[in-house]
Amino acid sequence: MTDGQRILYIRKLIKKSQQDFALMLGISQAALSDIENEKNGISYPVFKRLVEEVGIHPYWFMWEQDPIFRDNSFHDKYKISYKDASPTASVSASATSKKATGKKSGVQPEVTMEDILKELTMLRGEVSKIKQEGKKSR
Repeated sequence: MTDGQRILYIRKLIKKSQQDFALMLGISQAALSDIENEKNGISYPVFKRLVEEVGIHPYWFMWEQDPIFRDNSFHDKYKISYKDASPTASVSASATSKKATGKKSGVQPEVTMEDILKELTMLRGEVSKIKQEGKKSR
């Protein structure tokens, strides 16, 4: 799943309109639409609100590792079962997710927002390089 697809999936899962979800994220409905349609990526402030306000687990958003929500209080808040909030349960762990945990056992190390920001910055840098290489080859 792309970032936009994950945002759309979460919005549908918690049964929010684009307008309501945009308000939760502190952005306009048009900005949310652009993210969902892959016209724009998400900024760090939006990612932070997804984690802190909406309750999305950063590992799920970045590497599609279960669980989707950080804790059960968010399942209760949105009235969804763990089973319903587990689109990646049938997906095996990718090489990226194994790298992210540092262990094949699936034990997750303690992660801070600073760690996540560093990882996102690194990934965005790689994406920028790929885009620049694509423009040069045209």
